[in-house]
Amino acid sequence: MLINNEEHNDLCVGIDLGTTNSVLATVNLKANGDIVSKVVDLPRAVDVYNSAAGKARLNTQKKPLLPSCVYYREEHGYEPLVGDFAKNQYALRPHLVAKSIKSQMGSAHAEGLADEIMDKTPAQVSARILQHMLREASKIYRTEIKDAVITVPANFDSVMCQATRDAAALAGIQVTNKDGSERPVLLSEPNAVIYDLINQVQNGEISNHIIDLNSEKNVLVFDLGGGTLDITMHKIKRREDCPDVLKVDEIATNRYTLLGGDDFDQAIADVMFEHYQKQYSTSPMVVRKLQQEKKAIMPQLLNYAEELKLELSERRQAESSYAADDSFGWDDEEDAEEFFVGGNMGGIGYAYDDSFTQEDVEKILQPFMGQSLQFADYNKIDSLQDTKNIIYPILDVLQKSAAKLAGEVKVDAVIVNGGMSKFYMVINRLREFFGLEPIVALDPDQAVARGAAVYHYYLHKYAQQMQEDMRMVGADAPALQPLPGKAAAPKAAAAAAQQRAAIEWGKNILNDSLYLGMRDGAVQELVTGGTDLPYQSDYIKGFQLLPDKAEIAIPIKRRTFGDTYQTIGNGHLKLKHGYKDGAYVAIRVLMGSNKVLSMEMLLSSDVDMHQILEQKTAEIVIGGDNPDAPATKLKFNPPAGTKLNVHNELHGLQTLCDRKYTAKGNAQKDVINKLSQRTSSIAAAGNKAEFARPLLEMLCYTNNDELRLRLFTIARKHVAYWTEQQRQSLARECLNQLQGVLQGFPYYGPKINVNIQAIYTLGCCGSKEQVAKVQPLAAENRYYTASLYALGKSRVAGSFVQEVFQRDAYCESNKCNLQVTAHALGMALRLEDGGRAAGLDVDQAVKDLCFIINNRTVLDVNYSSEIVCCLIALAYACDQRFGGNTVSAASMELARQTLANLNRNYSTEVMMRLAKAAGVAYKMLDGESLSEDEEEFLLKKLEI
Repeated sequence: MLINNEEHNDLCVGIDLGTTNSVLATVNLKANGDIVSKVVDLPRAVDVYNSAAGKARLNTQKKPLLPSCVYYREEHGYEPLVGDFAKNQYALRPHLVAKSIKSQMGSAHAEGLADEIMDKTPAQVSARILQHMLREASKIYRTEIKDAVITVPANFDSVMCQATRDAAALAGIQVTNKDGSERPVLLSEPNAVIYDLINQVQNGEISNHIIDLNSEKNVLVFDLGGGTLDITMHKIKRREDCPDVLKVDEIATNRYTLLGGDDFDQAIADVMFEHYQKQYSTSPMVVRKLQQEKKAIMPQLLNYAEELKLELSERRQAESSYAADDSFGWDDEEDAEEFFVGGNMGGIGYAYDDSFTQEDVEKILQPFMGQSLQFADYNKIDSLQDTKNIIYPILDVLQKSAAKLAGEVKVDAVIVNGGMSKFYMVINRLREFFGLEPIVALDPDQAVARGAAVYHYYLHKYAQQMQEDMRMVGADAPALQPLPGKAAAPKAAAAAAQQRAAIEWGKNILNDSLYLGMRDGAVQELVTGGTDLPYQSDYIKGFQLLPDKAEIAIPIKRRTFGDTYQTIGNGHLKLKHGYKDGAYVAIRVLMGSNKVLSMEMLLSSDVDMHQILEQKTAEIVIGGDNPDAPATKLKFNPPAGTKLNVHNELHGLQTLCDRKYTAKGNAQKDVINKLSQRTSSIAAAGNKAEFARPLLEMLCYTNNDELRLRLFTIARKHVAYWTEQQRQSLARECLNQLQGVLQGFPYYGPKINVNIQAIYTLGCCGSKEQVAKVQPLAAENRYYTASLYALGKSRVAGSFVQEVFQRDAYCESNKCNLQVTAHALGMALRLEDGGRAAGLDVDQAVKDLCFIINNRTVLDVNYSSEIVCCLIALAYACDQRFGGNTVSAASMELARQTLANLNRNYSTEVMMRLAKAAGVAYKMLDGESLSEDEEEFLLKKLEI
């Protein structure tokens, strides 16, 4: 068989690489068209015996469930051994056994193994389990297996999926095609469960009375395994245009949850250790020894805990089966049966003898049941504190489903899968929570692997149609044709197959948002949780590189609880060389259905990315602690609008200001560049209101002129988002800064710049009375521009502002500053937010502005800014968008005529600079509403 122009055999293999057990399944196609998926009994070592020659030999058995444990045999050069014997060795040699490795996927290092073991990462350990399964299955089917589908939890993030893919590659599975493109090697576990369920319904193995797929259903899959809890919501419905096709869409999945049967075992084992110590409480010396040997004791107690849990669950299942027959006496509550546990403790020397009742176990495990949580609590999930239980992740999925479905969530069916899901306390809690009977998958331990094998069958049969997005699959589905050379089914089988519904698989989704970590704890969302996969973003602009840095750190994060973020992977970007003035970076994110993340980056000398310097691809390294990743100081500067860490940003600003006075030469230049970038970054923060209190406190207590200068600069950009009380506090601090200069004391050096920024800031936050105090400072050249800005911004002293403008309007000297005075006049003429400044002669202002626009000679486009300011001032003078404009009809006509003559008065090159302002002016004169872009243009032009 050819798949993507590559030769494959017809063996369809699905692998459930589980936390506790791993399972391999294959598919057989029956003559009637049924697709039968069956788990393969795989050989593994179960114990050791001594041969006649006195040598230790491994005794093997075939079983369907393979323990996901790897024992590295010290006596055989740390050769790996997988399965039951490896699991049994954990209690005796935990440093030589890798157990529950799936819960470590995505970490940089496998925990708990001896340094001498060659496998260092979870991917390498997992590859050993896959190699064992593939090797033994290859022997059974007498063909080498390089093509298989491996399941992963739906809540695995990008890095965890990449680690699983790496494990598959190490085990010999083909993960890419010859052209380098990705093969669909990974499959979400809940998707596999639904494949298995639908296949069993269509085979007649599950009755339509249990789940009727003829009507639309919201189906929640609850998969509690040994180490993870996977919950997804799916919508299953028939296509309106083709009722023979079942459309399955993934709606939501829970965030990654480290909760599983291992946690249940740990809780029981912790109580066992308490009992163990009490057993020898009369001998303090023994208790001390037990405490010292706890690391060796706990693996053995974990085995006892698992056995107790399984025995109790099996007994409860038996009680349920015979509940109708009172003669068995299973439900006699007065006869509370005890379950005896314990025995010799290897290497300890003190036996452990204990017993538990059902009530004892339930009391230990009750916290995992989330008993205080109810269905409606998904509406307030952010305020919930009880999170480590089986219900909180359900609420997470319900909340995400409600957001995606835009309404209240209804759950029509709950499919329970996973080894731990069979535990009676879990089933009872789900029944109580949802108010319906959960559908327990047939052989839950095997359903995932069976579903993966069914999916692999569809991959083989419809190779061209099933790419990464896994669209149309199904037996003889409409518009799908088998590959050339595939044997046709017998007529009877074809007729039966026509009655099977095809499956149209919707796109996978990303369970939780991924973020890019930046300087000082800032984060930028890269991909939003719930996004359909595969996904390719637009370029995200605005990131900045520090000057002269030739490499950059790219930490990938996910949000945990609250406002904390966990690093799950690191990217490392190396450039051709550093750039003297730094560089701007645009990032595009690409993620396939297997959730493997890649990033493309453009570097430019300008924020709008017009001058491209380099194009790079970032390499993402698994694990949160990558020793080869660049230092923290090499992270991106965040783009405008990013929510910043207030404490980190202000502390960093203060540190740079202190260093400026001690640094010399190039070091001082570097500090000044960083100060400029830091100030701009904070000024453009997306959480400006959060900076108010700490910034004001810092202003009150610091005497560092450089720091005060930066704080006033930032406050001017933030103050519009502050409360009235905070604005008043800022105004008082501005006047405190200006107290000396207002009293006539001369200032020199850095304090002049601080005073200038205080004047600008006062114009943004002060009352008219407070701002009026700076009018005398306009007489000083150093404070002239700032004072006019403050007066115009606050619409104070209108006659004074107009008088200064008129002086510049008819000035023949090159010393006049028409741009500054026209800008101030324009702000004073605004009608919105309180009306114009008192004392303005609006008709005279129109006359003066039109005179300048009609008679100013602008030969250099770089000097067109003063005409732009005049056009905006004219627009405000004649603004018809609000009532109360007293401008005369003659002035309106003069303004319109002036705008009409622009093309005649100015060159094409200059007109390109004036076009935006002229267009806005036309709309304001006609009383038309401005677009968001035009409003933003005006706001920018009103700022300095």
